[in-house]
Amino acid sequence: MKSIVVIGAGMGGLAAALRLAHHGYHVTVLDKQARPGGRSSVIEESGFRVDRGPTILVMKSTFDETYRALGLDINQRLDFVRLDPNYRIYFHDDTFIDLYADLDQMAPEVEKVEPGAAAGLRRFMDASRRKYALGMDFVDRNYDHITDLMNPAAGIKLAATRSYERLYKQVGRYFKSDKLQKAFSFHSMFLGLSPLDALAMYSLITYADLALGMWYPRGGIYSIIEDMLALAADLGVKIRCNSAVQKIVIENRRVTGVRLETGEFVPADLVVSNADLPYTYRCLIDPQHRHDYPDRRLERMQYSCSGYLLYLGVDKTYSHLRHQALYFSEDYRANLDAIFTIKTLPDEPSFHLNVPTITDPGLAPQGHSLLYLLAPMPNLTGWVDWRSAAPVVREQLVRQLERIVDADIRQHIVWEREYTPNDFQSDINAVYGSAFGSLSQGFFQSAYFRPHNKAHDIDGLYFVGQGTYPGIGMPMVLISARLVTERIVQEWR
Repeated sequence: MKSIVVIGAGMGGLAAALRLAHHGYHVTVLDKQARPGGRSSVIEESGFRVDRGPTILVMKSTFDETYRALGLDINQRLDFVRLDPNYRIYFHDDTFIDLYADLDQMAPEVEKVEPGAAAGLRRFMDASRRKYALGMDFVDRNYDHITDLMNPAAGIKLAATRSYERLYKQVGRYFKSDKLQKAFSFHSMFLGLSPLDALAMYSLITYADLALGMWYPRGGIYSIIEDMLALAADLGVKIRCNSAVQKIVIENRRVTGVRLETGEFVPADLVVSNADLPYTYRCLIDPQHRHDYPDRRLERMQYSCSGYLLYLGVDKTYSHLRHQALYFSEDYRANLDAIFTIKTLPDEPSFHLNVPTITDPGLAPQGHSLLYLLAPMPNLTGWVDWRSAAPVVREQLVRQLERIVDADIRQHIVWEREYTPNDFQSDINAVYGSAFGSLSQGFFQSAYFRPHNKAHDIDGLYFVGQGTYPGIGMPMVLISARLVTERIVQEWR
C-alpha cells in the first residue's frame, strides 16, 4: 500500500490522515508546531485552557459523518452541548438581543428592536433555508471540469433567490433597522468577506448557525483534536511535531517525498498538503514546477481578513453573560471599510466574545472565568504595525468589556495572552496572517473556481483544508478531507 505524507496537523490534515489510514494507506503527518491542531490549537497556562482559534461548531452532521466513515460514533466519544441561545448581540447603545434557534423565541427579540420584524425574520430564514439547500449542491462534490458546475435548475434557483445580490443589501429587504441588518449579515466575516461585498448566497451560513444549531464540545474544540490524535494512534498514523517541511521534492513532475528544515528526507508516494495552499505553492515548491500557480497568479488572488485575539482569565464569574456574544460598533460600514478596503485599524472594532466557562467551568480555576475576544482586522497586506497597534486594540476591547461585562474588570484580570496577524503568519504559515483561511470565499474562489484538491501540474500532490474546495470553516474542512480521500482512493487503488 502506498505511503502518504500529510503536511500540517490541523483539523483537515488529521481528518484526511484518519480516512486514508482507514483505507489502508501508510500515513505520516508532519507539523512545524510543538503540538498538533493548526488553527484549532489550544493554550494551557495557569489553570486556564482556551481554544486558540475556533470556539464552537456548526453543521455538526459533518463531524458525525467523519466519525461514521471510521466506523465510530463521535457522540460516544465526546460530550456536545447545544448552545441556547446561539448568540447575544450587543449594540453600541447598551441594548442587546438574544438569537435563538427557535423562531418563536427569536421573534420577540427582533420585535424589541423593530416592531413588525418577526414577519421579516420568518421570510429571511425561509429564503436562507432555500439558499442553504441550493449551496450544499455545490459544496459536497469533487470538480474535474467546468461543466461539473453547470446545472440549469440550480441557475434558475440562484436567480429566483437573488443569490447574486450583495448580502448586506439583501438583508435590508427583510429588516429596516440598522441593528438587525448587522445581526443577520455578519456571518460572511467568517469566510473572510465583508457583508457589504459578499454574495447574498452566504446567508446560508446564518441559516446553518441559527436553524441547525451551534454546538460546544466539553473541553473545547481542542478536545476534538485530542480525540483525533487518539484515533490516529489506533490506526497507526505517525504524527511528527517540530518537523517543519522545507520543500516538497519533485522529480519528473512527480512528488517523491518532502525535505524537512533539518535536512531529513521523508519519502512518500503521495503528498497531501494541509498548509495554506498559496503558501504551499510559493514556499514549498520550486518555481520551475509551478506551472499552474506561479507567483503572478498567487498575487492576483483575493485573501481573507485577519484578526486580533485577546484571551483573559478573570478571578470572577458572570451569571449575566451568554456563552457566545457579538458586539457591533455604531458605524458598521466604516468598520468594514477599515478592515477590507483601507486596511487599517477600525476606530471602534466590532468583536466576537466567547465565555466558554459559562458552559464548561472546568476550563478555568474554581470561581474564575475565561474570556475570548476576536476582533476582525486587516490582513498583513495593509500597513498596520502590530507591535504598536496591539496595545491600542487591546485597550479598545477592554473598554468595551467594562461596558458590557464588568465596570471593574481590569482589576480582576489574572491571566492574559494575545494573538495578532503576525502570529498567524509565523506560527501556522497563514498567508498574510489570515485568521479564518487564506483565500476568501468570493464567487471566483468558490466551488469549481477555488483551487482544486489535486495538483494538475504535479503528479501525486493533493490538498486538504480551507485553501481548496469547499472552503473556509471546520465543516468545510472536514468535507474537504472526505473529498480528497475519495479522489485518492479512486485514483490510487
